[in-house]
Amino acid sequence: MSGVKEKKSCSQIMDEWKAFMWNPTTHEFMGRTATSWALILLFYIVFYSFLTGLFSLTMWVMLQTLDPYEPTYQDRLSSPGVMIRPQSDSLSIVFTTNNTESWDGYTNALDTFLGSYNDSVQLANNDNCIPDQYFLQDDNGDVRNNPKKSCQFNRTMLENCSGLIDRTYGYAEGKPCVIIKMNRIIGFKPGNDTNPAYVSCTGMNDDSSKVGNIAYYPAGGIFNKMYFPYYGKITQVNYSQPLVAVKFLNLTLNTLINVECKVVASNVATNDDRDKFAGRVYFSLQVSTSQ
Repeated sequence: MSGVKEKKSCSQIMDEWKAFMWNPTTHEFMGRTATSWALILLFYIVFYSFLTGLFSLTMWVMLQTLDPYEPTYQDRLSSPGVMIRPQSDSLSIVFTTNNTESWDGYTNALDTFLGSYNDSVQLANNDNCIPDQYFLQDDNGDVRNNPKKSCQFNRTMLENCSGLIDRTYGYAEGKPCVIIKMNRIIGFKPGNDTNPAYVSCTGMNDDSSKVGNIAYYPAGGIFNKMYFPYYGKITQVNYSQPLVAVKFLNLTLNTLINVECKVVASNVATNDDRDKFAGRVYFSLQVSTSQ
Protein backbone atom coordinates (compact mmCIF):
# COMPACT_ATOMS: atom_id res chain seq x y z
CA MET A 1 0.00 0.00 0.00
CA SER A 2 1.39 3.34 -1.05
CA GLY A 3 -0.17 5.12 1.98
CA VAL A 4 1.75 3.04 4.51
CA LYS A 5 4.79 4.84 5.92
CA GLU A 6 7.93 2.80 5.65
CA LYS A 7 9.36 1.89 9.05
CA LYS A 8 12.90 3.08 9.59
CA SER A 9 15.54 0.68 10.62
CA CYS A 10 17.58 1.11 13.76
CA SER A 11 20.66 2.08 11.76
CA GLN A 12 18.69 4.78 9.90
CA ILE A 13 17.47 6.24 13.19
CA MET A 14 21.02 6.28 14.56
CA ASP A 15 22.28 7.97 11.40
CA GLU A 16 19.63 10.69 11.73
CA TRP A 17 20.61 11.27 15.37
CA LYS A 18 24.25 11.52 14.42
CA ALA A 19 23.39 13.99 11.69
CA PHE A 20 21.35 16.02 14.16
CA MET A 21 24.12 16.12 16.72
CA TRP A 22 26.75 17.03 14.12
CA ASN A 23 26.12 17.61 10.43
CA PRO A 24 29.50 17.71 8.63
CA THR A 25 27.88 19.06 5.47
CA THR A 26 26.27 22.17 7.03
CA HIS A 27 28.60 22.27 10.04
CA GLU A 28 25.57 22.40 12.36
CA PHE A 29 25.60 21.19 15.95
CA MET A 30 22.14 20.16 17.17
CA GLY A 31 20.52 22.02 14.31
CA ARG A 32 22.42 25.28 14.76
CA THR A 33 25.59 26.71 13.31
CA ALA A 34 28.33 28.11 15.51
CA THR A 35 27.14 31.66 14.70
CA SER A 36 23.56 30.80 15.66
CA TRP A 37 24.69 29.26 18.98
CA ALA A 38 26.89 32.29 19.71
CA LEU A 39 24.00 34.69 19.06
CA ILE A 40 21.51 32.82 21.23
CA LEU A 41 24.10 32.46 24.02
CA LEU A 42 24.82 36.17 23.83
CA PHE A 43 21.10 36.93 24.03
CA TYR A 44 20.64 34.91 27.21
CA ILE A 45 23.76 36.38 28.81
CA VAL A 46 22.47 39.91 28.15
CA PHE A 47 18.91 39.00 29.20
CA TYR A 48 19.82 37.38 32.52
CA SER A 49 22.44 40.02 33.23
CA PHE A 50 19.71 42.64 32.86
CA LEU A 51 17.39 40.73 35.20
CA THR A 52 20.17 40.32 37.76
CA GLY A 53 21.04 44.00 37.56
CA LEU A 54 17.39 45.02 37.89
CA PHE A 55 16.90 42.78 40.93
CA SER A 56 20.12 44.05 42.55
CA LEU A 57 19.12 47.67 41.94
CA THR A 58 15.67 47.05 43.44
CA MET A 59 17.18 45.43 46.54
CA TRP A 60 19.72 48.24 46.91
CA VAL A 61 17.01 50.91 46.71
CA MET A 62 14.90 49.04 49.29
CA LEU A 63 17.84 48.63 51.67
CA GLN A 64 18.47 52.38 51.55
CA THR A 65 15.06 52.86 53.18
CA LEU A 66 15.79 50.48 56.08
CA ASP A 67 17.42 51.41 59.35
CA PRO A 68 19.76 48.61 60.50
CA TYR A 69 19.18 49.62 64.12
CA GLU A 70 15.41 50.04 64.26
CA PRO A 71 12.48 48.59 62.26
CA THR A 72 10.88 51.12 59.95
CA TYR A 73 7.40 49.82 60.73
CA GLN A 74 6.31 48.24 64.01
CA ASP A 75 2.83 49.68 64.32
CA ARG A 76 1.30 46.21 64.86
CA LEU A 77 3.30 45.75 68.08
CA SER A 78 1.26 47.99 70.34
CA SER A 79 1.55 45.60 73.29
CA PRO A 80 4.38 43.18 74.07
CA GLY A 81 3.83 39.46 74.07
CA VAL A 82 4.27 37.64 77.37
CA MET A 83 5.76 34.18 77.90
CA ILE A 84 6.73 31.92 80.77
CA ARG A 85 9.71 29.85 81.77
CA PRO A 86 9.93 26.90 82.07
CA GLN A 87 8.22 26.60 78.71
CA SER A 88 6.45 23.63 77.20
CA ASP A 89 4.59 23.21 73.92
CA SER A 90 1.24 23.12 75.69
CA LEU A 91 2.11 25.77 78.32
CA SER A 92 1.30 23.22 80.95
CA ILE A 93 3.37 22.50 84.06
CA VAL A 94 2.38 19.17 85.57
CA PHE A 95 4.46 17.27 88.13
CA THR A 96 4.44 15.15 91.26
CA THR A 97 6.39 16.44 94.24
CA ASN A 98 7.85 13.09 95.29
CA ASN A 99 8.79 12.11 91.73
CA THR A 100 12.00 13.95 90.93
CA GLU A 101 11.93 12.99 87.28
CA SER A 102 8.55 14.70 86.79
CA TRP A 103 9.93 18.16 87.63
CA ASP A 104 13.66 17.78 86.99
CA GLY A 105 13.25 18.99 83.39
CA TYR A 106 11.55 22.17 84.60
CA THR A 107 14.31 23.06 87.05
CA ASN A 108 17.05 22.31 84.51
CA ALA A 109 15.31 24.59 82.01
CA LEU A 110 15.20 27.37 84.60
CA ASP A 111 18.89 26.88 85.42
CA THR A 112 19.77 27.21 81.74
CA PHE A 113 17.55 30.23 81.20
CA LEU A 114 18.84 32.10 84.25
CA GLY A 115 22.51 31.37 83.55
CA SER A 116 22.99 34.72 81.76
CA TYR A 117 21.48 36.49 84.78
CA ASN A 118 24.15 35.31 87.19
CA ASP A 119 25.47 38.25 89.17
CA SER A 120 29.02 37.72 87.90
CA VAL A 121 27.87 37.83 84.26
CA GLN A 122 25.73 40.92 84.82
CA LEU A 123 28.55 42.70 86.65
CA ALA A 124 30.95 42.02 83.77
CA ASN A 125 28.60 43.11 80.96
CA ASN A 126 26.07 45.63 82.29
CA ASP A 127 25.81 48.79 84.36
CA ASN A 128 24.37 49.45 87.79
CA CYS A 129 21.65 51.92 86.78
CA ILE A 130 19.50 54.37 88.70
CA PRO A 131 16.18 52.62 89.42
CA ASP A 132 12.65 53.94 88.93
CA GLN A 133 13.43 56.03 85.85
CA TYR A 134 13.67 55.24 82.16
CA PHE A 135 17.24 54.75 80.96
CA LEU A 136 17.19 57.06 77.95
CA GLN A 137 20.16 56.95 75.56
CA ASP A 138 18.93 58.95 72.60
CA ASP A 139 21.02 59.67 69.53
CA ASN A 140 22.24 63.16 68.75
CA GLY A 141 20.74 63.75 65.32
CA ASP A 142 22.67 61.64 62.80
CA VAL A 143 25.34 60.86 65.40
CA ARG A 144 24.42 57.54 66.97
CA ASN A 145 25.02 56.91 70.63
CA ASN A 146 26.27 53.36 70.07
CA PRO A 147 26.84 50.93 71.59
CA LYS A 148 24.19 51.63 74.19
CA LYS A 149 24.55 50.49 77.78
CA SER A 150 22.30 47.99 79.52
CA CYS A 151 21.24 47.74 83.14
CA GLN A 152 22.04 44.82 85.40
CA PHE A 153 19.28 42.39 86.22
CA ASN A 154 20.85 40.11 88.77
CA ARG A 155 19.60 36.61 89.40
CA THR A 156 19.61 37.26 93.15
CA MET A 157 16.77 39.75 92.63
CA LEU A 158 14.47 36.76 92.13
CA GLU A 159 15.19 35.70 95.73
CA ASN A 160 13.31 32.45 96.53
CA CYS A 161 12.85 31.81 92.79
CA SER A 162 16.47 32.43 91.83
CA GLY A 163 17.50 28.81 92.15
CA LEU A 164 20.30 29.92 94.48
CA ILE A 165 18.41 29.63 97.77
CA ASP A 166 16.36 26.62 96.69
CA ARG A 167 17.91 24.61 93.87
CA THR A 168 14.53 23.02 93.08
CA TYR A 169 12.72 26.36 92.61
CA GLY A 170 10.02 25.15 95.00
CA TYR A 171 9.02 22.17 92.84
CA ALA A 172 10.16 19.61 95.42
CA GLU A 173 7.77 21.04 98.02
CA GLY A 174 4.87 21.77 95.68
CA LYS A 175 5.42 25.54 95.59
CA PRO A 176 6.61 26.03 92.01
CA CYS A 177 8.20 29.16 90.59
CA VAL A 178 7.27 30.40 87.13
CA ILE A 179 9.25 33.16 85.40
CA ILE A 180 7.30 35.82 83.49
CA LYS A 181 8.99 37.80 80.74
CA MET A 182 7.84 40.38 78.22
CA ASN A 183 8.97 40.18 74.62
CA ARG A 184 11.18 43.02 73.44
CA ILE A 185 9.77 45.98 71.52
CA ILE A 186 12.21 48.65 70.40
CA GLY A 187 11.48 52.01 71.99
CA PHE A 188 8.63 50.73 74.14
CA LYS A 189 8.31 52.17 77.66
CA PRO A 190 5.76 50.21 79.70
CA GLY A 191 3.92 52.10 82.39
CA ASN A 192 4.26 55.84 82.71
CA ASP A 193 6.39 58.40 84.54
CA THR A 194 4.54 57.66 87.79
CA ASN A 195 3.71 53.96 87.81
CA PRO A 196 5.84 51.09 86.46
CA ALA A 197 4.39 47.98 84.84
CA TYR A 198 3.83 45.00 87.10
CA VAL A 199 2.64 41.38 86.87
CA SER A 200 -0.62 40.11 88.31
CA CYS A 201 -1.62 36.44 88.26
CA THR A 202 -5.03 34.94 88.99
CA GLY A 203 -6.90 31.70 88.44
CA MET A 204 -9.23 31.69 85.48
CA ASN A 205 -12.99 31.38 86.01
CA ASP A 206 -13.72 28.69 88.62
CA ASP A 207 -10.00 28.25 89.35
CA SER A 208 -9.61 31.62 91.07
CA SER A 209 -10.04 30.09 94.51
CA LYS A 210 -7.61 27.25 93.76
CA VAL A 211 -4.53 29.37 93.08
CA GLY A 212 -4.00 30.36 96.70
CA ASN A 213 -1.36 32.87 97.79
CA ILE A 214 1.26 34.13 95.37
CA ALA A 215 4.65 35.74 96.02
CA TYR A 216 6.26 37.98 93.41
CA TYR A 217 9.97 38.65 92.92
CA PRO A 218 11.18 41.37 92.68
CA ALA A 219 8.77 42.73 95.26
CA GLY A 220 5.42 43.71 93.82
CA GLY A 221 6.13 41.90 90.55
CA ILE A 222 7.46 45.15 89.07
CA PHE A 223 9.32 45.59 85.79
CA ASN A 224 11.54 48.47 86.85
CA LYS A 225 11.57 51.37 84.42
CA MET A 226 15.36 51.46 84.24
CA TYR A 227 15.30 48.47 81.85
CA PHE A 228 13.39 50.47 79.24
CA PRO A 229 13.39 51.48 76.48
CA TYR A 230 15.03 48.69 74.54
CA TYR A 231 17.14 49.95 71.60
CA GLY A 232 17.63 46.80 69.54
CA LYS A 233 19.85 43.74 69.31
CA ILE A 234 22.62 45.44 67.34
CA THR A 235 22.68 48.57 69.47
CA GLN A 236 22.24 46.94 72.89
CA VAL A 237 24.23 43.76 72.58
CA ASN A 238 24.22 42.83 76.29
CA TYR A 239 20.62 43.76 77.02
CA SER A 240 19.01 41.55 79.68
CA GLN A 241 15.23 41.46 79.75
CA PRO A 242 13.78 42.15 83.19
CA LEU A 243 11.98 39.21 84.74
CA VAL A 244 9.29 38.64 87.32
CA ALA A 245 9.18 35.38 89.24
CA VAL A 246 5.84 34.12 90.49
CA LYS A 247 5.83 31.59 93.33
CA PHE A 248 2.60 29.71 94.01
CA LEU A 249 2.58 29.07 97.74
CA ASN A 250 -0.48 26.89 98.34
CA LEU A 251 -2.06 25.61 95.14
CA THR A 252 -4.97 23.21 95.42
CA LEU A 253 -3.26 19.85 94.98
CA ASN A 254 -4.07 17.10 92.47
CA THR A 255 -6.10 19.53 90.36
CA LEU A 256 -5.40 21.09 86.98
CA ILE A 257 -5.55 24.87 87.50
CA ASN A 258 -5.72 27.39 84.68
CA VAL A 259 -3.77 30.55 85.40
CA GLU A 260 -3.66 33.94 83.73
CA CYS A 261 -0.72 36.27 84.28
CA LYS A 262 -0.90 39.73 82.76
CA VAL A 263 1.22 42.84 82.65
CA VAL A 264 -0.64 45.72 84.25
CA ALA A 265 0.29 49.10 82.77
CA SER A 266 -1.53 52.05 81.28
CA ASN A 267 -0.10 51.37 77.81
CA VAL A 268 -0.28 47.56 77.72
CA ALA A 269 -3.49 46.16 76.30
CA THR A 270 -4.60 42.80 77.70
CA ASN A 271 -8.04 42.47 76.12
CA ASP A 272 -7.19 41.59 72.52
CA ASP A 273 -9.14 38.41 71.79
CA ARG A 274 -7.18 37.88 68.57
CA ASP A 275 -3.88 37.51 70.41
CA LYS A 276 -3.99 35.74 73.77
CA PHE A 277 -0.32 36.49 74.40
CA ALA A 278 -0.59 40.28 74.00
CA GLY A 279 0.15 41.63 77.44
CA ARG A 280 -0.83 38.33 79.07
CA VAL A 281 -0.18 34.61 79.09
CA TYR A 282 -2.31 31.61 79.96
CA PHE A 283 -0.91 28.38 81.34
CA SER A 284 -1.97 25.48 83.50
CA LEU A 285 -0.50 24.06 86.69
CA GLN A 286 -1.06 20.73 88.38
CA VAL A 287 0.83 19.72 91.50
CA SER A 288 0.26 16.17 92.69
CA THR A 289 1.48 14.63 95.93
CA SER A 290 1.40 10.96 94.96
CA GLN A 291 2.22 9.13 91.76
